[in-house]
Amino acid sequence: MTTRILPVIMSGGSGTRLWPLSREDMPKQLQALTSDTSMLVETARRVAGEGDGIEFLPPLVILNAKQADTARAQLADNSFPDARFVVEPVGRNTAAVAAAAAELAAATDGADLVLLLPADHFIRDVPAFRAAIGQGSALARDGRLVTFGIEPDQPHTGYGYIRRGDASGPGYNVQAFTEKPDAETAAGFLRAGGFYWNAGIFLFAPDAVAAEMERQCPDVLLAVRRAINDGVSDGARFDLDAQAFARCPSISFDYAVMEGTDRAAVVPADIGWSDVGSFDALWQIRDKDEAGNAGTGDVDFLDSRRCFGFATDARVVLCGVRDLVVVQTGDAVLVADRNDSQAIKAVVEQLKAEGRSDLL
Repeated sequence: MTTRILPVIMSGGSGTRLWPLSREDMPKQLQALTSDTSMLVETARRVAGEGDGIEFLPPLVILNAKQADTARAQLADNSFPDARFVVEPVGRNTAAVAAAAAELAAATDGADLVLLLPADHFIRDVPAFRAAIGQGSALARDGRLVTFGIEPDQPHTGYGYIRRGDASGPGYNVQAFTEKPDAETAAGFLRAGGFYWNAGIFLFAPDAVAAEMERQCPDVLLAVRRAINDGVSDGARFDLDAQAFARCPSISFDYAVMEGTDRAAVVPADIGWSDVGSFDALWQIRDKDEAGNAGTGDVDFLDSRRCFGFATDARVVLCGVRDLVVVQTGDAVLVADRNDSQAIKAVVEQLKAEGRSDLL
């Protein structure tokens, strides 16, 4: 039996930790940071076609109005003319996105399951990723809410963690979720074993998620249903109703549903995953020279080690430095410690406070 899966790609983020490359109008997922095409197109390519009992339907992309035209053009230019787009009038976090995905999938002819995934992740081993989806589909068809766990290789404090329980088919029951632990707790997880990074990728049947939301966060589901009922369709684009969607609580799918359900299952996924959430993460996945430097554009490294350089329209030289990020765009230059992504987020907050929308 072939399982038909609707990929729902979440593309509404702005990627503040990658400023000044990532901006509100052109966030990281719409840029070619990890290959020769945008991360959105790469994501769509991973979940296209069929094989091993799975058929992926044309993708549904959920995003904001600033990004809609660019995203539509990118997918149309890369063999995805049947992609559909749902425009959020305001951001309301991932529980609202999951609710919209479930409601729209239920109205999509032939969609058995929803694969909810971010547009801005890097996955090196695509066959392994698709194999994990195939394994998870067996659980999702039985009403389980499936997440995919990444084997941690360091005590990272920027990711959520999943603690596995007893085996369940091709995966495990979820015993607990932990959101971004401190360094000591994360190190303890690695020593104990049985913990995974939460990749934020979910697979579920539309009715299973709707039932859990009815039980745990009915206000989210009700607001989204009203936003869909009162929304406006224009060909491949569907705009959610602004008034109804604005009344939706802003809460993550993990908090609203996954942490309180007894249906959660995790499938281990050794897929070469990164959320590309910082310049350090981008440096980690890029090809490097013998000194560990990675660069894009007219960038040169002299007696420098483990640095990342990016230039759009000027010559950038890193000379005699270690572990730095230097990014040059047409209107800004960033110099930062490669290991301190939080500092870059603080820069963005400062620019907001100064009213520098021209740089955001």
